[in-house]
Amino acid sequence: MLSIYGKKLRPQPEMEAIISATEGFEEKTLKKWQKISTADSQYIHIIVSGEVEFRRESDELCMFTVTGQCVFGLSAIFYQSAHMYGLVRANTVVRSIKKEAFAQLMTEKNLWPELTKVLSWYICLLSKRDDVLVARSAYSVVREFLYEINELIVHQQRDINIYDYIQEYTNLARSTIIKILSDLKKGQYIVVEKGRLLNLTTLPEKY
Repeated sequence: MLSIYGKKLRPQPEMEAIISATEGFEEKTLKKWQKISTADSQYIHIIVSGEVEFRRESDELCMFTVTGQCVFGLSAIFYQSAHMYGLVRANTVVRSIKKEAFAQLMTEKNLWPELTKVLSWYICLLSKRDDVLVARSAYSVVREFLYEINELIVHQQRDINIYDYIQEYTNLARSTIIKILSDLKKGQYIVVEKGRLLNLTTLPEKY
């Protein structure tokens, strides 16, 4: 649900400045399905390239996915926070840096303003997620995800099973998702074949 929203707001120049400043640190390449953990709160993880899903530790719910550069574990600078982990979805290059060294580097390079903007971006992502999911009807949640799936298919040529995608990013029961999508198909608002969205018209505001 946050892929399109996050990409539009992404503070790319600030992210690139931070990535560039950490060039001297050791890199490792993680393969698909490996994890990036924040259990050891002594480290900040600089993701140089790749694709990572960020999942909630408590129930494995996928919060959002980031493709390309990002900084993971920023809360570890000040707090021992391990509520999320990263799940690698494509070969990903990571630099893991001790938080004291990272903080010193931000001071030496005068990059705290850039880091603040990156952190603000994460806050926007999670606020948007709350806006879509918290205290909203199941239909309104599915509606938001259908629009995102359509954009991903049109602009990124993604091959997406809509049932799996919506369930992975929400706590909705699969039976609820199937019922809503079935009703939308009957109303000729969507065309779905073998789990793939083939056509989408303007969806009604209310179910």
